[in-house]
Amino acid sequence: AHALRVAACEVTGRLPLMKVSDYLTELAEVILDYVMHLTWRQMVARHGYPDGEVHALPNFLIVGYGKLGGIELAHGSDLDLVFIHDASPMGSTQPQTDQQRSIDNASFYVRLGQKIIHILNTQTPSGQLYEVDMRLRPSGNSGMLVTRFSAFEKYQFESAWTWEHQALVRARAICGRPELMARFTELRQRVLSQPRDLAKLRKDVVD
Repeated sequence: AHALRVAACEVTGRLPLMKVSDYLTELAEVILDYVMHLTWRQMVARHGYPDGEVHALPNFLIVGYGKLGGIELAHGSDLDLVFIHDASPMGSTQPQTDQQRSIDNASFYVRLGQKIIHILNTQTPSGQLYEVDMRLRPSGNSGMLVTRFSAFEKYQFESAWTWEHQALVRARAICGRPELMARFTELRQRVLSQPRDLAKLRKDVVD
């Protein structure tokens, strides 16, 4: 309904293009936040809380790249997403009832990410929410679906290609635990502000 409304405003000239992209981007942000909370409640009901940390928000972050990160979404744009968590790598969920089954934290957050993608991609009678592109995560399609924050940080400083740092220019923390969002913003600043060999940078960009 909102997508139709903003399309009508665009066609009739009620909204300029910049406002249309703002509206569509904010709509995607609200939907992502809702889907994240929905899947979090489903996963906690099945497995308990990671590390037994009872919290209304997952220790999890959705980062938007591309047009979503740059606040430039258009009608039919896909979402370039990266998922990050910061739970203990050795921990597991702590069941609260006999019906819940404990799993390790990494598996919990991978399944959370899979559920988020499934909900966004599912075809319903009203259509599909969004196409999701996860190829900008560390190591691309061969990498983990959900990356631990420390691994993401190490990858950015030690392994990322120049084009991955270029993509980071338009990356934004969209939703998740506030302290993790703040840490991502600070990390992004450090990565993009580091000194660079300008001759090598020019060559990498041309290549």
